[in-house]
Order: sequence, then structure tokens, then C-alpha cells
Amino acid sequence: MILLLLAVYFITCEILVQKGFVPKFLKNLRAGKLILTSLLIILGLAVVSFYVRFAVILVVLSTIYLSIVISNYYLKEFQKMERGKKI
Repeated sequence: MILLLLAVYFITCEILVQKGFVPKFLKNLRAGKLILTSLLIILGLAVVSFYVRFAVILVVLSTIYLSIVISNYYLKEFQKMERGKKI
């Protein structure tokens, strides 16, 4: 049941990110800063979940969401490259 809910969450996040529903502070970052920010968010939530046990699911959900945001960033950049634009 939990895996099914995670799959639904993954698909929903993928659709929302493709449609542009990304926080502004993540949308305007370059690749290196986006990865570093994502890592810091995940590590921050991991520290919080160390003290609050039920917050472990936040680490899983944020990892899924942020990985989708990063992959979408690279997808857009590769599409620009395919059209001949310099990056």
C-alpha cells in the first residue's frame, strides 16, 4: 500500500514539475546550486527526522520531489542543446 502511494506521489510530482509548479527559489538556480540546495534540504530533513521519528517520511518525499526537479532541469537544458542553443 505504501509503495502504491509513493508511486502516485511520484507521478503527481512529475506532472506538476512538468507543468511548472516549482518554488521560485528552486526555479532560478543553476545546476550546481540546485544540487547543493537539494542536498542541504535533504540533510536538514534527515537531522530533523533523527529527533522526530515520524518525520522520516519527509526525507523520502523530499528526495523524490527534488530528484524530479533536478532531472527536469537537465531535461530542459538538453532540449535547448538539441535545438542548437549554447548553454
